[in-house]
Amino acid sequence: MPSEELTQTFEPEIVQPEKQKKISFNCNSQLCHLISISVLFVAVIVLYVLHFLAPKTQVFVPKEITDAPGTGEIVYVNLDTINENYELVNILIGDIKMEMAKQDAIFTNRENAFQRKYNQFQENMNSGVLTQVQMENAQTQLMQEYQQLEEDKDRIYNNLQNRQAEALLQVYDSLSAAVKRINTVRNASFVITYQSQSPFLLTADPTKDITDYVLFELNRSYKK
Repeated sequence: MPSEELTQTFEPEIVQPEKQKKISFNCNSQLCHLISISVLFVAVIVLYVLHFLAPKTQVFVPKEITDAPGTGEIVYVNLDTINENYELVNILIGDIKMEMAKQDAIFTNRENAFQRKYNQFQENMNSGVLTQVQMENAQTQLMQEYQQLEEDKDRIYNNLQNRQAEALLQVYDSLSAAVKRINTVRNASFVITYQSQSPFLLTADPTKDITDYVLFELNRSYKK
């Protein structure tokens, strides 16, 4: 009798996967509130940086011009003629020139007096009539007198220069105002000035010279 075959059946063991562990996070109300505020604060900072510090595109906006365009004409004013014939210039600059001459004479006399005193000191020192103490005192006195002379000269002449600058500014303001009044009628696009010492205007059309008109306007206004 044939032997029976024993059939073995292999059944694999089914391994059940472990259940996934759930991670839970519990925060109290104060901690969550603090975290929310921190996140909000960071967001505000980021928005500030993006809005104020980020480069912005600049757009050119042209200035609106409402004045009527000029005629395109170019006229000029001779400042040499203005300075020679404008009454205000003669008064202001004339006073300054007189004061300058007066101060020149005063300082010339003071310098001559100092020079005589210094020459006398040199003679006394060379002749040996001065003691060492007298010589040192005389040198100190001469030095102080010379410094005072130079300080007075600088102060006086600086004041005169400031007066002259103020006078020229006053003349320029009145000249500019007179030119504007005249040009309201002529409507030239450009009004330039020139002087013989600064000959930027190498050649000029005499029909474009408005010096006489400006000079008349200046003196007429000043007399009022």
